[in-house]
Amino acid sequence: METMPLNEIRKNKIETYFNKIDSGTFDDEYFGLYTEDVEMYYPKFGFEKGKQGIKNFGKVIGKHLEKLTHDMQNFRYIFSDPIIVVEGNEKGITRSGKEWPDYTTSFGKFCNVFEFDGELIKRVHIYVDPDFTSEDTERLTIFRNESQSVIENPVPQTKDVVEEFYDIQFGRKEGNIMNLFADDVDWDLPGNEEKFPWTGKRQTKQEIGQFFQELHNNVTSESFNIDFISVKGENATVVGQLSSKILKYNKVFSTEFVVIFKVVDGKIVKYHFLEDSYALNEEMN
Repeated sequence: METMPLNEIRKNKIETYFNKIDSGTFDDEYFGLYTEDVEMYYPKFGFEKGKQGIKNFGKVIGKHLEKLTHDMQNFRYIFSDPIIVVEGNEKGITRSGKEWPDYTTSFGKFCNVFEFDGELIKRVHIYVDPDFTSEDTERLTIFRNESQSVIENPVPQTKDVVEEFYDIQFGRKEGNIMNLFADDVDWDLPGNEEKFPWTGKRQTKQEIGQFFQELHNNVTSESFNIDFISVKGENATVVGQLSSKILKYNKVFSTEFVVIFKVVDGKIVKYHFLEDSYALNEEMN
């Protein structure tokens, strides 16, 4: 009998976690998802330890929410052993009868970070705005900037531009990826340009457009996983792992990668992609 991969087992545990929460079924199977020393975190609530801590949090949140539903079909999973990050949308009804999100000031976005010990959850940190129905008017006033003139066309921030780059590249969002670039770009993807025509330095939008065409004609992505995005002002660094099928050689190449972005006035002015180009050259024969 074939053994189920560990990540698939863990993903099933996460799905059970959300199904139990949505149905309000906190039984032995639910508490069996956790290690005895499980740690949980929730904004404004803070930290709890152990299964009793999970129960304590459940009592608190249960007094506030009548119903909670997660859009599990559209979850986005990021795997980085032993951590699985889940990003998605949720909606619900408070005990006072208010439905959320309203998609005006609340949007139902959340992110859960699960850390596993074997097949059991040893840490779950939940990142969500606990002000589900946007009743914190003081903060709303600050963030919506009601006391100042509204900025009609705000300049996208560095991380927003980088995330949009990958969303468009991998089909999660419609758009023209070339619109994210400035007219002049410091572009570099080191490699053997004779064997791999998508590598090399580029400077103009036209040359970058040729890159994406060369990439499409020569490479099929098998997997592309981002471990983290680090942002400091105009600069961003993206770290992850990828596997790509090089069509000419009918071989799959896997490598860790680092991408260096610089974003000025909402446009990418620098893109340096660093991978194990030596191994790529050696393996493709």
